[in-house]
Amino acid sequence: MIKKMLMVVIVSTLVAVSFAEETDKTESNSESKAIAGSTSDVIAQQAEYWVIRSQALTELVPFLTKTRTEARGHYKALTDYLKHIGKGQEFLQSGIKGSSSPAEYAKAIGKSEEFVEKNIELPDKPWTWEQLVEWAMEFVKQEGYIPTDVESAEEIEMIKKTCEQKEKYGKKVRDELRKVAQDCMDMKAYLESIDQFEACIKYTRYQKEEAAKAKTERLKQGREERAARERDRRETQSVWKQRQKYLGNRYYRGRRSTYTYNRW
Repeated sequence: MIKKMLMVVIVSTLVAVSFAEETDKTESNSESKAIAGSTSDVIAQQAEYWVIRSQALTELVPFLTKTRTEARGHYKALTDYLKHIGKGQEFLQSGIKGSSSPAEYAKAIGKSEEFVEKNIELPDKPWTWEQLVEWAMEFVKQEGYIPTDVESAEEIEMIKKTCEQKEKYGKKVRDELRKVAQDCMDMKAYLESIDQFEACIKYTRYQKEEAAKAKTERLKQGREERAARERDRRETQSVWKQRQKYLGNRYYRGRRSTYTYNRW
């Protein structure tokens, strides 16, 4: 439903989420969202709020998980380069801390130009979890959401519990993403301090190219091996067919008044 929107726009928010505040502050509960009125109106508005929140989380949490995987890739590339130049221990002892600016992180992972091309404005300050979810909910409402018939407070509680489960996992992923991102920024700051960051980018690009070549070679070798095995299989099958045909022919050799059937 909002997958296209998330792939284009929400990545900018994740840059901020990576450095979100350690303590999330819940802004307001469902009761404050509902407009005072009849009991049915209150239930309807509460239900709409939680249905939208649940659908927003359904799109958001998998995207966070994917982004965490990408961040781990950047982390591995940086640590590999530090080992390559023999500066791993020196980095740990340096105590250098990188920027927590969303714009700086976007630049570090090569996303700045993409944001400019798509007119995506990065947030000035880190977002809390609640701010991120509320932002995603706004897009759900704009893009349209799947309404759910909820007629009782018990059903609302069920949706709320579902949201709690999604958010528990989502926050865990977000916290891990934030830590990995900050580690990447720390390593970037250290490499810049010893004038090695550009060399790191070139080294990482070279390693990716070599890995791609090796993968292509493995695939080619795998195809050749499969083709060889197939040829061997067909040759073996052909030999067995000829042998079965030969074994099917009976012959005898006379011995006085008797004969003997032989099979090979």
